[in-house]
Formats: sequence, C-alpha cells, structure tokens
Amino acid sequence: MGNIIDYLKEYGEYSLLERPFCDEDSLVLAQFSYLKLENIVPGLSRGEPGVTPGEIGRLKNKEELFADERYARQNAALFEAIRRSRRFQTMKLTGYINRIDVREPSQFSAVTCLLEDDSAYVAFRGTDETLSGWKEDFAMAYRAPVRSQELSVDYLNRTMVHSGGALIVGGHSKGGNLAVYASMYCEEAVRKRIRRIYNLDGPGFCPQLRENGAYREIAPRIRKIVPHSSVVGMLLEDTGCYETVESSAFGVLQHDPYSWVIKDGKFVTVSDVYRGRRAAMEVLNRWIRSLTKEELGNMIEEIFDIIGASGAQTLLDFSGNWRPAARRMAAAFHDMEKERKKELWRAMAALLPAVREVWRRADEEQGPAEGTQGYTPVREAEGNAGKSAARESEG
Repeated sequence: MGNIIDYLKEYGEYSLLERPFCDEDSLVLAQFSYLKLENIVPGLSRGEPGVTPGEIGRLKNKEELFADERYARQNAALFEAIRRSRRFQTMKLTGYINRIDVREPSQFSAVTCLLEDDSAYVAFRGTDETLSGWKEDFAMAYRAPVRSQELSVDYLNRTMVHSGGALIVGGHSKGGNLAVYASMYCEEAVRKRIRRIYNLDGPGFCPQLRENGAYREIAPRIRKIVPHSSVVGMLLEDTGCYETVESSAFGVLQHDPYSWVIKDGKFVTVSDVYRGRRAAMEVLNRWIRSLTKEELGNMIEEIFDIIGASGAQTLLDFSGNWRPAARRMAAAFHDMEKERKKELWRAMAALLPAVREVWRRADEEQGPAEGTQGYTPVREAEGNAGKSAARESEG
C-alpha cells in the first residue's frame, strides 16, 4: 500500500491513452496545484504557451515551487514523480493565477493542465497557509458567494481560451468546493464540456446555492471523495453522495492528501465515514444552520479580529511565534468592547452543547454506521455493477 507518490512511481509509466484518467490522477493534480507556480507557469493571457514539468525541472528557481512548508518534502517528491512519469511529463501547464486579498479577505489560486488525451484538468487550489484563506473558508458558512467562488466561475469560463476538448474540474479542500461551484454557475457552453467534477474532501454548500445553480444538471458528474475520518469534507454535507477512502493518518490529519491509501493503482475504499465522526459533524452542521447569518458572521469576524491581533499573516507565522501571538490575542480580547465581547460569548455559549455532543459521539468512533447510505463513486443510478466500468472508461 502507498500514496499518490507511490502510485505515480508504479503506474506513471502508463500514458493516459493506455490507462485512462482516474480518481487517483485527480488527487495528484489537485495536490500539484498547491505548488508555488508564480513566474514559472504562464497566466490566462491568450497566446502564451504552456510549460511542461520537464521544462520546469530544468529551471534554476524550481526550489521556489516548494515554499509551502506544510508539504515541502512531499511536494518535492510528487513533482519529481510527475516529471519522470510518461503519464504527466508532457502535459502543458498554463493559466496560473494566485490572488490573496487581506482586506476582503480572500484567497484564490488555480492552474490548467492540458493533458495528452486532449482534455484539460482545471485544478483549484485548496486553502493555503494564509489566514486570509482560512477566514474566507469560515465565511462560506454564512455568506454566498464568497469572492473565491466568484473568481472560480470567471476562471472556468476563461479556460476555453486554452482548451477545446473535454474538461475535468477538481480540487482538494476548498478547491473541491470551488470546482463544484464553478461548474454550477459557469456558462452553459462550458458546462456541457465538463466530463467529471472532483470534490476531494471539500465542504458542501448551503441549500440555496445548489437550488440557484445548475446542481441537478451536473450532479451525475460529481465525484466527492472523503477520508475515513473526514472533517472538512463533511462540513455542510447533506447530500449523502460521497465515496470514503482509507487513510494512514488519524483524525483531522486525514485531510492530508498524502495520507490517502492506494493499493494496486486504486484508492482503498471503506463503506462510510466513521460512525462517531459522521454523527459529530451532523451535530456541528445543525448548530451552524441554527444561527442566523448575522450571528454567525459576527462571531467569525470577532474571532478573526482576535487572531489578527497576533500579527500573524500565515499559519506558519502563528505556530512559529505562538507565545507572543497568544499574549497579543489575549490582550485584544481583554480590550474588546463590552457589547462585542457579550455577543461573542453568546454565540460561543450556543456552541458548547454541540461541542459536548460532538465529544460524546466522537468516543463512539469505532467503525462505519450500520445501515449506511454511503455513496458509491458513480451515481446510484449507475449501480454497483457499473462502478469499475465507469472508472475505467473515463478517458
């Protein structure tokens, strides 16, 4: 058993024409989108040629790709496996964009991978290490659309500049949410070209977003995949349409794509998310929906104002200087106006019963729920018998 790096080492010798694009390839490219591609991959301007992984590998500044310290070592190994594989070494990378707005706040990044079978994989990056990105993630619970969702639609519409073939859209974490949102709200001509949409442990949506967009039209093309102990992917999840894969990590660390287990070229799947985890997330989702948009929005603003007082811009800033950061945050809370402090306490007090329920149910995390309605990777209408055939025919 291994992960996506091992998968590429074993199956990277097969071209996409010999072994059609599959779920595991989607996770490879979704994780690839976390690399820092500034000044390396051309932007969305018409006429700029894409670059291949092999060409990037010969650049003197290629070490800049791995600036995200969370995955630096693994990302370097992934890039090397991609560069050496027949499967992806000739793909053209283009349309790179990376926007971080501290004032709004928002974080958005995407890249288009032009594949040898004439299809294009549009990869939306998940939340990076910036606190702006994390604040925007929380804003998804009460505000729709957030800025990154709007940008994802514009980006997907503009992919027609680069590709005239079929589109595969995907991403990990917030990137998976953006992949589905962009597919729901993009131009009809673009939507018709979408072959598959991957939401890899990304959060769900408020019901009104699905109702207002073309969700029913794209639903048969969505493949949502979450790890055994999913947290992020079960936020706002109420469709019951997902596949569950095994992970080599524990708890929230299973969100790490490098922990997803692959054997014989396929994800190792299980029947459903752990019983305790699923029940706990249902409790949290009910609490989120019990608050008004104003209550939830005010609480998140207050919390991030306190975090902002730490002076940190990224998670790495925070973890590297946590003692002085904690002191500044405590001082910010102490100096907060009485009414704002009361409002924050009221919202947090409403959360406490839900937290107690979550802890109680998390203790039950011993296996998948009986009678589960866990999702097979292709829609129920295709039937379990068609599962393998559907995966192999995605080329």
